[in-house]
Amino acid sequence: MNQEKFNLNKARKEAEKHEKKSVSLVSELKIDKKEESQDFLEEELEANYWRGLFEEELDKIKDDEDFKKAAINNLGAGIKRGKNGDGFDATWALRTISALKNLSFYEKEFKEKIKEIKDDDNFKKAAINNLEAYIKLGKNGDGFHANRALETISALKNLSLYKEEFKEKLDKIKDDEDLKKMVINRIETDIKKGKNGNIGNANWALLTISALKDLDIYKKEFKEKIKEIKDDEDFKKAAIKDLEDDIKKNKIGSGLNANWDLYNISALKNISEFWQDLAQEKRANMARDNKEGEDIPKRPEIR
Repeated sequence: MNQEKFNLNKARKEAEKHEKKSVSLVSELKIDKKEESQDFLEEELEANYWRGLFEEELDKIKDDEDFKKAAINNLGAGIKRGKNGDGFDATWALRTISALKNLSFYEKEFKEKIKEIKDDDNFKKAAINNLEAYIKLGKNGDGFHANRALETISALKNLSLYKEEFKEKLDKIKDDEDLKKMVINRIETDIKKGKNGNIGNANWALLTISALKDLDIYKKEFKEKIKEIKDDEDFKKAAIKDLEDDIKKNKIGSGLNANWDLYNISALKNISEFWQDLAQEKRANMARDNKEGEDIPKRPEIR
């Protein structure tokens, strides 16, 4: 195996050296097809692709004080509005804090913000009421808000917050066929638009897929959708372009875009972990099958 070709860090440095746009990352991370079939499982290649992308984007923001200031200021403002009864901002804040936890990012600020909301009844009421509204909209045919409900429930799980309400809401959605239909239809719409270059829809699809992984629901449909985007370079380019545009916007103080980036980078991490889990499972099965094959007595040669 050519280790140099598979070195994602080198690919990233070379891209920066030549000042290439990050939309070219899809091409930069390509690996020779012959080497793919000989040395790697397709699941391992996909895990490394998403991990490389996750690390690439994380490196761009982790030491950027302007980005941090914009993100934390926007989060603080959202929490304040949530405490004053704004359910949209309350659930937006929950998803931002969940992304910070998943990324192990801004740990001091993360701890401050989680303490600020966990025992605040006004914030909790606003968040849960908004979540209920999202679920109701989803059951009535609104796929966009159905998927935002999934992301909010995923955040509650990740943060171990409002455990009674989390269980109640998860039970309410996981066996509801109408809501499930809306969720899957909306993912299909977002994937299709992402393949056609709509950068926002590409990342909406990734966010929902990430939430499905966290919640461990709709497993069959989840695997179908994540495999649908696996080899689609147009979709991947759209997702990368959206991240890049938002990183640029946060340079001029757009905390909204900064937090959107945090969501999306967190989703990239989850998707890379999904593929890695699949790869490990397949490797384990292959090892088991090989071991079982060794235990079978060989048929005597025919003479």
